[in-house]
Amino acid sequence: MRLDYAALISPYPFPIKNVGNIKSPALKEIWNPKVTYSKYNIYLAFLSMDVKTYCERIDSSKAEWYQSLSDNDKLNINMFDIITVSESARDTFLETLNFFFEENVIWDNESKLFITFVDYDENGQVIPIGTIYRDIFEELRDIILQRCGINRSDTNIDMSKVKNKRALKILNKIKKAKEKLSNNTQGTDEIDLPNLISSIAAHSNSLNFTNIWDLTIYQLYEQFKKEQTKVYFDIQKISVAAYGNEKNTFKGDEWYKN
Repeated sequence: MRLDYAALISPYPFPIKNVGNIKSPALKEIWNPKVTYSKYNIYLAFLSMDVKTYCERIDSSKAEWYQSLSDNDKLNINMFDIITVSESARDTFLETLNFFFEENVIWDNESKLFITFVDYDENGQVIPIGTIYRDIFEELRDIILQRCGINRSDTNIDMSKVKNKRALKILNKIKKAKEKLSNNTQGTDEIDLPNLISSIAAHSNSLNFTNIWDLTIYQLYEQFKKEQTKVYFDIQKISVAAYGNEKNTFKGDEWYKN
């Protein structure tokens, strides 16, 4: 599911029927001492992670098992399959889901799924709001990442529904190429979240270190994009004021172009 722009910039949780409400966390929630920016990055890493990466980099004891799978099996399994057999992975995802959901999330070992709830009944049993199970897990991970300003490279590709062997082979090659590209791409300190926060607080006309923490993570990234647009627009304004607009290239509406 691709969320529209209105849903992405909203400060309110995004509701999913029979599942729960996914929030775009505010900066102050990420920097909360009970969470921390470092742990938030771990949450994002697990939400973005595929089975191959988990088995090779996180739990090496499963690397041999993963390599023994056929190409089709490798394409069809997802992280929920790992959750059902790995207590460590399950605990990490449970903590992650509890951070991003408005509701409480628990694991039901009997049904092999997550349950979202708010209250308990008179017997101390949870009153379910929704469930998180295998068939919706990949889409759910993608929605959470979208609300954090991240798009997964495999969005909207459900390998389990691809029956043509040639198509599977091509998609597998594309996936491997994307993995290689991802491994060779390094981030820069300039776009790290802490630096963006301090830069926007210094550059913005209204945001500062007192109020910037109320922004959601997605709103912060959008603010950064708009600040960049404003810089270029101001340069164009000065140029037009000084040298004119003979070729009519400056329309004056560039500042709000999406």
